[in-house]
Amino acid sequence: MTEATLSWSRLPKRVYLLRVIDTLKSVAIPFVILFVLNNDWQSTFGILIRIGVIVFLGIDLLQKFFGWRNFRYALDEKTMYVTEGNWIKREKSLPLYKIQSVHSNSPFFYRLLGVVELTFDTNANSDDASFKLAGVFPNEAKRLENLLEQSRVRRDRTETSEEDGTQAIPTQKPESRLLYSLSISEIIIASITSLSVFAIFPVASTIITSIDDFINLDGAFNQVEDYVLHASIIGIGILVISILIFSVVIGMAINLLKYGNFRLERRGERIRVEKGLLNRSAKEIPYDKIQAIRIKETFIRRWFHIVGVELVAAGTMEEVKNESSTILPFVKRENALQVLREHFDQFQWSETLQRLPRRSLWIKLFRMSWIGIAVTGVVLFFYREYGWWLLFLWGIIIGGRFLSYVTTKYARTGDYIQLRSGAFNVRSFLTDKPRIEQIQVTQTPLQRRFNLCDVQFSTRGGLLSTESIADIPREDADAMLEWFSRYTEQPIKHEGEENHG
Repeated sequence: MTEATLSWSRLPKRVYLLRVIDTLKSVAIPFVILFVLNNDWQSTFGILIRIGVIVFLGIDLLQKFFGWRNFRYALDEKTMYVTEGNWIKREKSLPLYKIQSVHSNSPFFYRLLGVVELTFDTNANSDDASFKLAGVFPNEAKRLENLLEQSRVRRDRTETSEEDGTQAIPTQKPESRLLYSLSISEIIIASITSLSVFAIFPVASTIITSIDDFINLDGAFNQVEDYVLHASIIGIGILVISILIFSVVIGMAINLLKYGNFRLERRGERIRVEKGLLNRSAKEIPYDKIQAIRIKETFIRRWFHIVGVELVAAGTMEEVKNESSTILPFVKRENALQVLREHFDQFQWSETLQRLPRRSLWIKLFRMSWIGIAVTGVVLFFYREYGWWLLFLWGIIIGGRFLSYVTTKYARTGDYIQLRSGAFNVRSFLTDKPRIEQIQVTQTPLQRRFNLCDVQFSTRGGLLSTESIADIPREDADAMLEWFSRYTEQPIKHEGEENHG
């Protein structure tokens, strides 16, 4: 198809305004320092650095203008065409079948100006693995998503009809099915049970330090110190509780802005996650790219049976990998398992898991803690008067190892392997044999004396899809290796044997 027959589109003019705003945000602090707080036009160096900043800003704005002006795109039934470049134009084309998913993002300024950022993920391992339309109108974004979805459905039905020898059915947009939505009460409970309650202290310390660089706060600190020294225990307690309540309120506001209107949907053969009030984002994960499921439980949320669910997906873009893999950020455990069992039935959860033998506890307790030894040495040598704090330190270390022994469990049922590990924070992992790339077994000299070893599983999701379980019996590890080596696909079988032979 020639260029003349294509219907080319440009990004709206307000996209250039967004780029100008981004540039001004990045140079705001240097401008305030150079032209307001330290407006030195007397020295030659001061003049040169200010002229340099102004020239840099002008060149950057000019470059962004040509980048916006030169960018255009077009689609036909099989290919997307893009022309881009600041000073030098580049043209490229991308077959639609390579686009695996589309992620939309609407930060605050984007929503203010009524545009949406689209990111197209090709799941390739190259610099061109993804590209963006950094600002299109919502109706245009919906049109592009519909065209890509129709192209996928048309391709799938064409392949099916060729295999069956039947006539292809006209394409229809797949229906959207809501799998889960977060309620306001769930977001509030998650905010209360989050350790971010205590984040106000380091944040406040950073803010105060930054202000103190320009304004001397010694007088204010002295007043606070006098109040604390002369205040009663009740007064100090009320102050601390007030600060924590304020921190909880701030955490609720942040979580409401981040996870408000959260929706987990299924659209055809894709999982779609939408969330956010001010910054609205929507990300997709193809069903056939899901390699494993993780369930995360933090120490405090375990008391309230609140978990987070992530999907390990092959080829997900690096820049959105963590966000796009989280499908349920914080929900009740029974609700999470209900969603997984009903809508992710390609993975089967085991009801009973095998615990570690008693000798695994002894090896965990006998294993050296170099951090604990180093801290103990420093405290006993330099701060002996605080030596009693070491009891608290070693209590945490030993308690964590005991919790690790109690929580670590595993099960191998049919083609599925399920792991549960961790101490204060616990993770559950589930995958099946066809999605495992390799199994690696390691054994230290200390483990050899107890006939124990570590097993690591790697799926096709890349670096973040590696999961391991520590200090399991050697006979169980050998059984896992044999189970994996009997896989029917020869390439995976040979790779496993080569890695572990």
